[in-house]
Amino acid sequence: MTGDALLSIRDLVVEFPTPAGPVRAVDQVSLDLGFGERLGIVGESGSGKSVLARTAMGLTRTRAARVTGQVRLAGHAVLDLSERRRRALWGREVAMVFQDPLSALHPITPIGEQIAEAVRRDPRVTRRQAATRAVELLETVGIPLAAQRARSRAHELSGGMRQRVAIAMAVAGRPKLIFADEPTTALDVTVQARILDLFDALCREFGIGLVMVSHDLGVVGRHTDRVAVMYAGRIAERGPVADVFARPGMRYTSALMAAIPRADVARQVLPRPIPGLPPNLLDPPPGCRFAPRCGFASDRCRTAQPPMTARAARAGHEFACWHPGEPAVDAAVAPHQDREVAE
Repeated sequence: MTGDALLSIRDLVVEFPTPAGPVRAVDQVSLDLGFGERLGIVGESGSGKSVLARTAMGLTRTRAARVTGQVRLAGHAVLDLSERRRRALWGREVAMVFQDPLSALHPITPIGEQIAEAVRRDPRVTRRQAATRAVELLETVGIPLAAQRARSRAHELSGGMRQRVAIAMAVAGRPKLIFADEPTTALDVTVQARILDLFDALCREFGIGLVMVSHDLGVVGRHTDRVAVMYAGRIAERGPVADVFARPGMRYTSALMAAIPRADVARQVLPRPIPGLPPNLLDPPPGCRFAPRCGFASDRCRTAQPPMTARAARAGHEFACWHPGEPAVDAAVAPHQDREVAE
């Protein structure tokens, strides 16, 4: 992507010290995001998704971790900024919607005041104007009786309404980019759909870029433009979401898709769980990190890390695999026959 990217990450490494040794949670990750574009980051728990998002936003404290590489956000070199200058970016250039809004929101302060505080990061806005804008934002995110709800506290709202409040706070400063870290995990299906539709509408209306961290491939497939698949701290595959899901190259991506129950086939194909566990990042395998769990792995996979390879005729679709997979309908963890259940 060109230099006018909204977010540009190059060779990012995030390493945490532990009594047993350093743990590299993010390992040589490079990503780009254009203005108004939506990127999904998927992978199993512990793959480094949230650490990547928080570090890109400048939330990972360098006193507690070793961070190297480059992160440029709307022209700012995030990792080179002082904490004071990073704080100046939050709300105006970038914002985050956290997974659990109940813990992210203040337990005592009314939600209207919390949103107004975000609005007043612009010094030209008065208290009265900020209070009015807070009610308008609650209406924008679909909260009924917004003026009345503005006086409520977080524990007085449902999970879906709390998440809407968190989104209202995120867009209060009209940021160019929002990170959404598992924003619908704790919500039921109908509320989840409304929240995701709200993200879509806000991105269209305000031209906001979105990085959505999720373990749900269905959510990412329907609500993002591009996807990056992470495994054990590294990017395993990235590209346009339709291309990656229709024809995954990395065997781990194929395995993730094979583990999803399918309702779009004549006969029900049972999901195939991925065998084994992700590697211990204190001592990761020397070659492909997915090799110990992959039924297609060869000696080369176990000894040499595959480079990122572009799939022919698929612009921007890259993956790291010595034995590329084929279309998702044929995806498998190991070469065994599908188990089918009659309708």
